[in-house]
Amino acid sequence: MRQPIVAVVVAVALFVAMQSASAAAIADPGLYVAQAADCASCHTSPGGKPFAGGTALKTPFGTIYGSNVTPDGSSGIGEWTESDFDRALRQGLRKDGSYLYPAMPYANYTKMTAEDMHALWLYMRGLAPVHNVVPKNTLPFPLNVRSSLLVWQSLYFKPGEFEVDPRESAQWNRGAYLVEALGHCDQCHTPRNAAQGLRAGRALTGAEIEGWYAPDISGDASSKLREWSAQDLAHFFKTGSMPGNTTAAGPMQEVVHDSLSHMTDADLHAMAIYLKHQVSTSRPLAPSPVKWPRQADAQALYQQQCGACHQSDGKGIAGTVPALAHNDAVTAAEPSNLIMAMLEGFPANGSWGAMGSFAQSLTDEQIADVANYVRTAWGNAAAPNATPWAVSGWRKYAEAPQSGSRALLCPDLSAQVMKPALAAGPTLLKQAASERSKMTQLVHDYQAAVPTASSGEVIEALSTAYCRALADTAISEPRMSAQIADFAQRVATDVRGHKPM
Repeated sequence: MRQPIVAVVVAVALFVAMQSASAAAIADPGLYVAQAADCASCHTSPGGKPFAGGTALKTPFGTIYGSNVTPDGSSGIGEWTESDFDRALRQGLRKDGSYLYPAMPYANYTKMTAEDMHALWLYMRGLAPVHNVVPKNTLPFPLNVRSSLLVWQSLYFKPGEFEVDPRESAQWNRGAYLVEALGHCDQCHTPRNAAQGLRAGRALTGAEIEGWYAPDISGDASSKLREWSAQDLAHFFKTGSMPGNTTAAGPMQEVVHDSLSHMTDADLHAMAIYLKHQVSTSRPLAPSPVKWPRQADAQALYQQQCGACHQSDGKGIAGTVPALAHNDAVTAAEPSNLIMAMLEGFPANGSWGAMGSFAQSLTDEQIADVANYVRTAWGNAAAPNATPWAVSGWRKYAEAPQSGSRALLCPDLSAQVMKPALAAGPTLLKQAASERSKMTQLVHDYQAAVPTASSGEVIEALSTAYCRALADTAISEPRMSAQIADFAQRVATDVRGHKPM
């Protein structure tokens, strides 16, 4: 029994020594913890005062707003004690004892050391007080009742500080602490179940977040991470760019800007070492295959809209325009990041130029086509699985100029596809949602007008027409989505049993 005890003591000593070395390299340990924990991303709203809250965090169930954590007495944490602060971060409990929503990653922060927690408290107490009352969360019943989180905590929250693994080096343990505790990387990179708990056995295997795709960083054999060296990964953390490969966008760009770029090279390398040694216990979900017949049109559209900057061979312009050929962000399992980049655009970043939004100039079908083209051109071997419906769904997350019409919830297909579908008129479309004979007529008429349409294209066109018929009705968006999904199922059933005449 003696040897394991000695090993634990040595590993703990090395881990503490490495923490001390990191702390010695920075001027303010509390600020460093705040940066490593990426506190600003959730608690500093765009254009707002630092840590005064108000950031809108979109979830599948509604919007949660980041709280004011400045020491303001009425709207912030000015009346909190250090014990209150510790309970919030490491136990998920507010000052009044009610449960915090897990949008605040206390399931990770529970692993923080007492030293880091104390340093963070001192830093937060030293901030300038800002009076800012943040908006109320917009969550439906029963999720707006915090006592309901008791069940969630019992299932998905395990309190306790980070445990050093004596079998691994101090560098590995430091990386594990930064990834699992402060960095809370699994909150974006691990898929969730219906209750929004992290799925067991799928740690870091990739997930969708606010329309973007956080890729597989598990170290699984199918992960692109295997192709990067620890030095490459640390460089990406620091700069948000991997020359000749990929550039951070969306939420990851914010993480680089607010957190990773401020961390020491030693800590970034430790994180890279840890991630490179993680091997998932199960493979991530395979990308959803989609038949894609419009490659020639997509190539012409790419050359017209994108070729001047990204070049006809997809190689971009070194140091100025990212390459799309052999770019890991482009060939990820799902096309979310590529589509969101086209919908939102992104600002200039160092020597990298800005890109404008295509949200208003390209239809959902055109954006899906361009995405599928670049995912399969120049040796890229990703699935052409972008669809107009997916683009439409991601539009609601995109921060791009839009009109107020709910018709934007519907895919924007070409006039050639939509004209036969809309010919029936909204009355017949709504009747077909509940009357089988009307649905049969609808499908027959569309297939007669477009005899070359595949089953999928018939379903997509008629469902989009039905979506537009509902756009001006007084039903909620969730109810509208449910009705469209049911309509699409009915179209699919009729298409399978109906042959064009």
